[in-house]
Amino acid sequence: MDRFVNRLDLQGRGLAPQGRIPTRALVSYVIDYLIIIVLAIIYAVLDKIVTPFSQPFSLNNASLQYPYADPERIPIWLALVISGLFPGIVIAVYTLFLDGLFSHHRRTTRTRTKYTFWDRLWELNCGWLGLLLAQGAAFVITGSLKNLIGKPRPDIIARCKPDPAKVDALAVFTLATKALCTETDEHIMQDGFRSFPSGHSSSSFAGLFYLSLYLAAKLHVLDQRGEVWRTFIVLIPTLAAACVAGSRIMDARHHPFDVLFGSLLGILVAWASYRQYFPPVHHVWEKGRAYPMRTWGTPIRRPVRGKVLVDSETLEVLSDRVPVSGEEDDDSRYEMDFNTNNGAGGPRHTKPEFSNRGNLDLETGYSSQASRRQDTFSSVQVPAPLQPSSTGNNAFREQMEHNQRMRTGGGASTGSPERDADGLEDEPLHRGRA
Repeated sequence: MDRFVNRLDLQGRGLAPQGRIPTRALVSYVIDYLIIIVLAIIYAVLDKIVTPFSQPFSLNNASLQYPYADPERIPIWLALVISGLFPGIVIAVYTLFLDGLFSHHRRTTRTRTKYTFWDRLWELNCGWLGLLLAQGAAFVITGSLKNLIGKPRPDIIARCKPDPAKVDALAVFTLATKALCTETDEHIMQDGFRSFPSGHSSSSFAGLFYLSLYLAAKLHVLDQRGEVWRTFIVLIPTLAAACVAGSRIMDARHHPFDVLFGSLLGILVAWASYRQYFPPVHHVWEKGRAYPMRTWGTPIRRPVRGKVLVDSETLEVLSDRVPVSGEEDDDSRYEMDFNTNNGAGGPRHTKPEFSNRGNLDLETGYSSQASRRQDTFSSVQVPAPLQPSSTGNNAFREQMEHNQRMRTGGGASTGSPERDADGLEDEPLHRGRA
């Protein structure tokens, strides 16, 4: 299988070598911050200015007769500290001081650039952007649903303080409205119809579950090591979010379904925001590092599949992906080694040639099984000792045996990227295999 080396410029992840950020890249990320600011303004309007819809309710509904808890166990300002400020501090401390200390890979001599302070600042920028985006999206979605649905809270009757004279005049099986209430504080009454979904739950999971995803990628909890203490560390923020959500049921500010829906909403926006700036958590060979800096108005860089060999000093990536036909690749080198039976290195092909085959398979470079079989017996160079010289059946058998030996005795690896990375650390990037 063809393999090429793609070196990622660490300076391209943060500041340029001259300490300057390209203008288009700066504009690209300024837009992200502007979007977050706009989300904050929208939520302020939804919370302070927009009047929520008020659903009618039954005075005989026992689920609406809970006492009005004042003060709350976790007020909104404390919830913001727990779900916003605390994750931001943890991300900053880990990125600036701890990132790289939990690598499973040893130091090697094949390092071309170091993980500099500017790279750590770039990681911090992406970590904070994702956190702020998660919080902003959670608040706006939650505030919009609260005002649109207008579901009564479990303590709505205690807030309302119905007028006894109006209650007696109310017909049987007739739902009550705000007109029966004697509460003069308009804010308390409006807030009483904002039960669905729970804002504390959505914001706490948006920030703390985002932190769990961040730590899971940095600590490599999904690798093949299975170190339980890392998993416990990752679950601590999620447990804290669950405790914040549970306090809303204890205070009778939300129904259980409101809390469950808000929690799932927070998890969703946390995952979506994390994936805007970081690769999937299960890609443990990428070390939880943020995507390279994008530049607004330029084509997207081709995705790279492969293995990061070293954590603390290099981001050199080995990839098995073969580019599509006609695609230029100035940053990659293609090499393929074929070995004879006696261990001598065979010919090297600097770049594979492809014909018009339509959509290519990313791992093999073939558009169909027929193309693969055709190239197997016509395009692959067979060593001289195994050159077919007898009947077709014998030649076919010899060719299949040779291919099997190539796969088992030094062919392309089929293991997981992180397993391959461990085995490649102290070996040359390309060598002949016996």
